[in-house]
Amino acid sequence: MSVATELLQPFPFRQEDLEHSRLEEGVRHTLAHYARWRDGNPSAIASHVEHYTAQLDAIARRSTPGAALLRGVYPPRRRRELREQALLELNYFGVYNLSEVPDPADVARGEVLARAHARTVREIVEGIERGRGVAGVVESLERRFPVLREVDEVRWLAERLDRLHRTLPETVVQAGAMGKVVRTLVGVLAIGGYDTRDAGRAAAREHLTRILPGAYAYGAAYAVIDDSFQDLPGEHMLPRERDRLHRLILRGLATGGAIDPGEVPDHPLAEEMHELYGIALQVYPFATHRHLYHAAESMYLAQHRDAGRRADEPLESAYPDIFLKAGLSRVVANILGRRRLDDGFYARCLNTIFLSQFKDDLADRDEDRRAGRTTPFTHPGDGRTNPLLDLFAYDAYVVDQVYGGDPVAREALTGVGAIKLGVHLCADPQATLALLDQYPVTPEIAAFLRTAAGAPRRVLPQLTTGDLRLKREAAVVMGRRDPNSVDARTFVLDRLARINEIVHDCHAQVNAAELAPILAYTMDGPAKRLRPALTLMLAEGLGVRGDMPESLLGAIELFHTASLIFDDLPAQDDATLRRGRPAAHTVFDEGSVQLAAISMLSSGFGMLARLDRHYPAHRVTDVVAYVGTVLGPQRLCRGQFLDLRYARDASPVTGEAILEMYRLKTSTMVEAALVPLLMLLDRPRVEIELVTRYADHAGIVFQARDDILDATASSEQLGKDSGNDVGKANLVRVYGLAQARRLMEQHRDAAVDSCAALPFDTRLLQGIVEHFAARAR
Repeated sequence: MSVATELLQPFPFRQEDLEHSRLEEGVRHTLAHYARWRDGNPSAIASHVEHYTAQLDAIARRSTPGAALLRGVYPPRRRRELREQALLELNYFGVYNLSEVPDPADVARGEVLARAHARTVREIVEGIERGRGVAGVVESLERRFPVLREVDEVRWLAERLDRLHRTLPETVVQAGAMGKVVRTLVGVLAIGGYDTRDAGRAAAREHLTRILPGAYAYGAAYAVIDDSFQDLPGEHMLPRERDRLHRLILRGLATGGAIDPGEVPDHPLAEEMHELYGIALQVYPFATHRHLYHAAESMYLAQHRDAGRRADEPLESAYPDIFLKAGLSRVVANILGRRRLDDGFYARCLNTIFLSQFKDDLADRDEDRRAGRTTPFTHPGDGRTNPLLDLFAYDAYVVDQVYGGDPVAREALTGVGAIKLGVHLCADPQATLALLDQYPVTPEIAAFLRTAAGAPRRVLPQLTTGDLRLKREAAVVMGRRDPNSVDARTFVLDRLARINEIVHDCHAQVNAAELAPILAYTMDGPAKRLRPALTLMLAEGLGVRGDMPESLLGAIELFHTASLIFDDLPAQDDATLRRGRPAAHTVFDEGSVQLAAISMLSSGFGMLARLDRHYPAHRVTDVVAYVGTVLGPQRLCRGQFLDLRYARDASPVTGEAILEMYRLKTSTMVEAALVPLLMLLDRPRVEIELVTRYADHAGIVFQARDDILDATASSEQLGKDSGNDVGKANLVRVYGLAQARRLMEQHRDAAVDSCAALPFDTRLLQGIVEHFAARAR
């Protein structure tokens, strides 16, 4: 870092500095000032690290068998320790979350406030631990904040949390994203509660009710952007969808302008972000809260740059973005939760929170390394920057330069800091001692690491705070969910990578010789894979455990893709786009493409025949015969023939004739994705009839929506030609747009009714047909 001669203090950030270009200048100033302070104050850093060691030693002493026995026979000692811990957490809440040392008047009544703060977390944790998930969180919030009881926004919150829990990707939920959401939500409400501690019940109720939607939106945005959008593999969100969402986020935060739903990618996470943006604008209008949106924009840009950072870039270059995304996270929380911020808040807050990111990155380094994320503790190192030293040194810098050496600030940061570091360091002594060889360390840092590595296992339960318990318990309990309860699109996206692997393996096993490139192009393209996903949805509802036979899923996709190839040919629909790229016959010669499609059909039947390894041979034979009928001249081929005939004939076509064509063309392929599994499992005839009826209506819904989109959406949105049905018989031409929509909704409702009559869980099948009716592409 270059050090300017005028650096006399950390940068004095103000509200008007939240615009990202001005923020970056201030961050460089503070980091340069910190570097000069660090290099000139080794004794202050050494003293600060010794405070860390003393805090960890004190926790270890409280964990001895003798101390535990004394607490049991002498309750006042136990009460005193609980009070001291609660006061430590309260002071840390003030310094870290509010960026202020609690007022002496509040400290004087700190025992009451500390017990209230501890009870908030304890009750929420207990509610979550009882396995009631979202309901437990909401009930606990109402107990802690009685002014929120019977408030409509709390019911709204329960619905939104439940929906988010069902919408987030499975890997994100399992990794603890809902714990972060709950912790962020509670954190903003706690800031609001502290802000109104002397305001009276009516004012507190009004304030907390007003900020509740914003608190949820902030926590949910963390899960969607930080845990999902930035980290998900390519299959879960296509690059063009990511790019469009990225541009929409930046446009919204920069302008506060309305975003048309038609611009939003057809993806559950993108739709959630669009709704969160609307919630924020309603509670915090852009005209009066530009500083909030400037802060959110700067934080998002920093996060976006940091997520794309390469390991070969200098570690020092990562510090400004880490500084911004950490500091602005607390700035946003305080703007959301407080009625007014004093003039010095922004400087204290932005110059403080950088210290937390080092602890988080050290604790998460194994997970980050597995995920390929570049952080200070996964960076290979460049010999110029020492993140382990900076972890402690910046902590000491904050106490000295931001809080003027205040002993309460020092006690809070080192006390809770020792706990947060100890959770990780004491649990893996070998990895902790390895840090001594990986980084240059001072004698004081070495002593702290050795103290942590040598702590007995009984210390671990004592290394906790209410905030850590809340995050951990919410992540554990809400990391589990019933697969049948998730958003149907999320269910598909969670399994898309595996389905793609199966599809690739299936066509790769085919000895296609010269046709192999065509199979690879058509089968490996970016597809929704709805047909094999329907099979998996049905299997989940039936409680089929274990892996589905891959040959069944592969055959279903081979049949479907072959039908698309034929549909696109010049003699059929003469389409030029399919699945977001040129149709196969525009890339390869048409005759070879036809042969490739025929080979897919024959290969699919060969894969069905292999099902006798898993099911009785007579059932497999029945399935092969059934699929042959479905794809043959009485069903799928007849539907396509009618489509062509109606396009050639000049005579009018009735709506009933079009519906029959759709049943033969589209409902048939939905049915072929569902009925074979029921036949293989020897399910009752009545269930097969109900599922067939569901497929009949679901296919019409899908095709009716296609007609509506063809008349209203662009080719870019659809990933295939729009306006392709001009001059062809379809529901919009016969009935008009409004009546076509009503007809689609009627068939959607009929499909849902068919599901309701089945004796197994059909929530996923109901969800996907509702998506068919609402999809944007």
